Amino acid sequence: MKPNRKTISTMVGERIRSFRTAQKLSQEELALISELHPAYIGKVERGEKCPTIETLSKIAEGLKIPLPRLVDFADGTEPKTSDAFLRIQSVLTDMTDAEADRAADLLEGLTALLRGRA
Repeated sequence: MKPNRKTISTMVGERIRSFRTAQKLSQEELALISELHPAYIGKVERGEKCPTIETLSKIAEGLKIPLPRLVDFADGTEPKTSDAFLRIQSVLTDMTDAEADRAADLLEGLTALLRGRA
């Protein structure tokens, strides 16, 4: 069956909700980051609104994932472990080299603590 506009809107909304909840963001927080209205985020997640490419781009930026990842329906709706890597990479790109080095040191130390090696 060929997906229609409503089906696609629902699929996009499910993916947005999945990525948002995996990052423990509220609809309000995602809306603020994405410069959108919280009610609009809710309508998109429920498949009631079909967002434009520009809006999807804002949401993807807010979620710190590439736009293609947000609309890759063949990939299923669940975020993957690699999404955490993409979020970390996104944060690092906005840092100076010195800040990125400090962040890497902190992440290495935190990883050692989490694995019980500290």
